[in-house]
Amino acid sequence: MKYIHIPKILKIDFDKPVPFKQQIAVTFTVLIISCLLFTVVYFQQLLSGNIATETERETKTEASGSEVPTGAEGSTVTSSEPDDAQQSDSSKNSEVSEVSEANAETLGSMTSVSKSYDDIHYGELVLVNKDYSCHSDGENVESIFETKSDSYVVTDRYVSLDTSIIGYVNSMLDDFYEIYGATDIMIACGYRSYDTQVGLFNEEINSVGTQTAEQWVAPPGYSEHQTGYVFDLDLNIDGGNGIDYSGEGNYAWINEHCSDYGFIIRYPAGKEDITGYSAEPWHFRYVGIPHAQYISDNNITLEEYFDIIYKHKPDNPALMEDHSGCRWCVYFVEADEARDTQIPVPENYDYSISGDNCSGFIVTVKLG
Repeated sequence: MKYIHIPKILKIDFDKPVPFKQQIAVTFTVLIISCLLFTVVYFQQLLSGNIATETERETKTEASGSEVPTGAEGSTVTSSEPDDAQQSDSSKNSEVSEVSEANAETLGSMTSVSKSYDDIHYGELVLVNKDYSCHSDGENVESIFETKSDSYVVTDRYVSLDTSIIGYVNSMLDDFYEIYGATDIMIACGYRSYDTQVGLFNEEINSVGTQTAEQWVAPPGYSEHQTGYVFDLDLNIDGGNGIDYSGEGNYAWINEHCSDYGFIIRYPAGKEDITGYSAEPWHFRYVGIPHAQYISDNNITLEEYFDIIYKHKPDNPALMEDHSGCRWCVYFVEADEARDTQIPVPENYDYSISGDNCSGFIVTVKLG
């Protein structure tokens, strides 16, 4: 072939004005050529595997289990499940996002749960300090001797904790063992009854005097240990006589990561004027993952955290995101002393209700 035949209408004489019909013909021809080129390139990429078909995308989504959830307001939420390759200590060190205000629509359809005024004294978020006494005393605790993992020891077979937190303790100390291979961790004390605290407090007073004793040992009825949500760590040295655990060296990992399992250092250094007690790096308190991570990341106490949450009611819940990317709503409902309190709760999300031991209830909603 010596030449390519070009239709007369597409031949342009640049020395003369181009007729309108010829402009339309040229434009239409360019569009057709562009579409043909795009089609050729697309099928070339498809055959090379650079473009997945709709069926392939659906198959990949089902295989990975990473279906994208929908938020309460119909908005798309990025999946918070990380790949195995992304599971690292760096993700655990990321800080909880700042508490921000959500609105009532975030929680979607609501119903209510009835609680008596006495219920404010029970739950994993109860505040027990020198101003607020503990009302529970061993109702839901059990010995951990038979259910503990092999990664740590206990002082005796009577060391007990609230049944709801034993799994979190095992997970945390198992993970520590996997990293450092240390088996000298010992839980020296968990739940302590009112009567046990009486003897311990009197013994401390006789040993160091009342003023010093009150910096280290809670008066009977005002000890967090009575809740069952608390344990003290020690090291299995010479039978564990005394508290040798300082949260330093390799053990710093436990103090830095305990919030990922729902625990806080209840009496941190520099907060003595708020907690009323000297710093105790061995004293761990369970409050739940979103609360623990926010408290730890922002270096505040449980008392200071309550001051934040009290500002958030059901119509303006606190919205936060934990280290794994899971979103939570938290809000406070003041208790009615005269009658049962009707607590608004979402119909479509998992939630928990805990008394604060002061004046009401804290509702924790897992949005996902």
